[in-house]
Amino acid sequence: MKYDNGLTSILINNKNSMTASAIAFVRVGAVNESPSQAGLSHFVEHLLFKGSKNYPGYAFSKNVENFGGEINAATSKEFTMYYINMQKDFVEESLKMLADIIQNPLFPEDEINKERKVVIEEIQRHMDNPDSVLYEKFYKSIYKKSPLKNSIIGKAEVIANVTHKEIYEYYKLHYVPEKIIIVVSGSFDNDKTEKIIENTFGKFKSQPIPEEPILKEGTHAGEHIIEYGKIEVGYMLSGFLASDIDAQDVYVADLASDILGGGKSARLYKSLYEKKHLVYAIDSTFSVEKGAGNMYITSVFEPKNLESIKEEIERQIEKIVNNGISEEELNRSKLLLKTDWQFSNETPYDIADKVGHWSLMGNSNFVPNYLDKLKFLTCQDVIKFFKRYYCKDKISHVSLLPK
Repeated sequence: MKYDNGLTSILINNKNSMTASAIAFVRVGAVNESPSQAGLSHFVEHLLFKGSKNYPGYAFSKNVENFGGEINAATSKEFTMYYINMQKDFVEESLKMLADIIQNPLFPEDEINKERKVVIEEIQRHMDNPDSVLYEKFYKSIYKKSPLKNSIIGKAEVIANVTHKEIYEYYKLHYVPEKIIIVVSGSFDNDKTEKIIENTFGKFKSQPIPEEPILKEGTHAGEHIIEYGKIEVGYMLSGFLASDIDAQDVYVADLASDILGGGKSARLYKSLYEKKHLVYAIDSTFSVEKGAGNMYITSVFEPKNLESIKEEIERQIEKIVNNGISEEELNRSKLLLKTDWQFSNETPYDIADKVGHWSLMGNSNFVPNYLDKLKFLTCQDVIKFFKRYYCKDKISHVSLLPK
């Protein structure tokens, strides 16, 4: 439902459920930040739990715990989300609380200073993690122009020095009704829930929408980057730009990724692990984004095998392009993806998260269409996907090796 102030709500009712989930998605993340704001979306996410007009201090979290609920939040490249999982009798109260922390945060000065230390510690831990270091370097390698290259966790110097005024101005700029989607899933009374949303989120004052970042990424050459750290084995992310979130071939992206490296029956595992013994572990993932997603391959290995692994990854993709895939591979991957999809819709939170994410990203048809689209995909669709997006000159290999 679309409200006069621009806010959107989505209600997904399941009377058989004993629980419910309420999620507030806000379309602001790392892509909205300038270099001097690096990490501010994530910092604001932390601070919204530190007190609001009607729930000062820790009253919000205590209230949720008192009715057996669970709260959390997360920041991504393109959005921030806040959620409460609860017993079905507490949906209305949960929505009132979510509305208050999003509309009326206090940003207490003492809490800002406490939380600076917490977030700076998170940043330091992040940069000590090999997977995190690789992820940051990889995104900067494949996204040269797009702000998708921005780090979600941000920079310690920004968090250490950002003022109360700058935090509040950033919040006011982006936390506007037009950029918010409220999703409620599980068992609840539709009429009461709609009324609560209308009287809380629906009363947010409409404001101008800030200019949206340009996420399109032009084609460019891949990079071979080697970093060194205090680790025992080698780690590598190899990948290339792929389908946009609203492109038709976003439906085949997961299938292509699974056939290439989605488990022990996939091509990369069979070749690099079972046959050639070049890696300890390897898999591939399609990461959906606005502007342009990416397909990346994660490998763990002995450093001496680095160049052989790069060559074999490229050779396996080229084999799909030149020789195709079998019906057996296609059907195996379809069945696995169907099972994963069904398991990912088990709880009210899972459903709300998936529907809200795709709606906020501008492709609300993806979720209801996914299984039907998957059913009719062919071997030729997978081949066309790799032909369209893969090129040896455009693949990046970003590795982290022991000093």
